[in-house]
Amino acid sequence: MAKSLLSQLEKNKGTLSSVLGKSLARKVLVGNNQILDEAIKLVVSNNKNVRAGAAKIIEMVAEQDSQLLKNNLQSLLPALDAPEPQTRWMIIRTLGLCAELDPATTSKALAKAKKFLAADSGACLFNRTIFYLGCIGTLTDVHAKKVFPILADTLKKIPNQTNTVLDSFLKIAENADTKIRKQIVKIAQEYSNHSQAGIKNKANKLLKKYGEG
Repeated sequence: MAKSLLSQLEKNKGTLSSVLGKSLARKVLVGNNQILDEAIKLVVSNNKNVRAGAAKIIEMVAEQDSQLLKNNLQSLLPALDAPEPQTRWMIIRTLGLCAELDPATTSKALAKAKKFLAADSGACLFNRTIFYLGCIGTLTDVHAKKVFPILADTLKKIPNQTNTVLDSFLKIAENADTKIRKQIVKIAQEYSNHSQAGIKNKANKLLKKYGEG
């Protein structure tokens, strides 16, 4: 199976990548765990196409049944150093989707998340990194306290990700302590009349739910 999967992923390019990854993920979800085991090994391959293809399989599995990855999350962390952003964004999103399964391991990507947001990483990696932070911030008030300043700083530095940041605020506010929640509400007030409907709606959703707190 290893050779067969490897040979498929070596030809993994462009639009074929997503189609192939989804197809192989579906096989995992109906019981072919061998594909997932091999994908976890291949996500740190020396071949870009193989890495990205393996990451796609892993991400799609995490989206549908994150429990299947519970015992392998540590093995995914090295893939956050992949040269290509697509592998990094699929793996950091995976870690977000699996955050509750293993908080200790998934939280280890926080330092990488900060680096991704500080660098010229591109919209997709920014977006998935912010998603990851929101997932980590939901775990406990301590986690919310860790991710809040990163998200607040991102609002200033990457304004085109405001919508995603507000989504993450909606996630973390529930478990955040009173101090953090009040800061989130204050930020929401600044966006409550934003020209973009999506941003305005999320800001007002925050105010409606937490404005009294």
